[in-house]
Amino acid sequence: KTWGHINPEDDFERNMADGEIIKRLMKYIRPYYKKFAIVFAIMLVSIVYDLLSPLITGNIIKLVQQDFELSQLFTIVGVYIGMLLVSLVCTYSQAMILQKMGQKILSDIREDVFTHIEKLSHEQLNSIPVGKLVTRVSNDPNAISYMFTNILITLIKNIMVMFGVLCAMLLLNYA
Repeated sequence: KTWGHINPEDDFERNMADGEIIKRLMKYIRPYYKKFAIVFAIMLVSIVYDLLSPLITGNIIKLVQQDFELSQLFTIVGVYIGMLLVSLVCTYSQAMILQKMGQKILSDIREDVFTHIEKLSHEQLNSIPVGKLVTRVSNDPNAISYMFTNILITLIKNIMVMFGVLCAMLLLNYA
């Protein structure tokens, strides 16, 4: 064997079905399912704000286009500011919970990877290119953690917002 040459029979890539990968990753989520439920509830509050915000803004615009009492405007703007503050607190809480949970998941993954590498024989370690091993150990857990804390939550929230907007449009146009 020469440096930089990899034997074709050495199989460094493992091709797994997506279902198997998701099943393996779910074991890292299980200990934190209660926190994911809290994040989901906070997300619902945030989605309600996202859906009601344009309606309130539309009501303010309609109100100022006609004769109105200043107290009505202050009431509607006060409700809007209150909802904005609630949304701010929800977004901050969601981000904090997700970041803490992501760090714990990342720690769990890294611990499992380290334990797995310790169990490998010298022959197995020598057959894996060092760059590939370092990349896998350092980058892959970060990417998985980012998936749990940002991508997955954003995807779910955007799908729910689109569904909510569709329902709101149907209700407004249907009525």
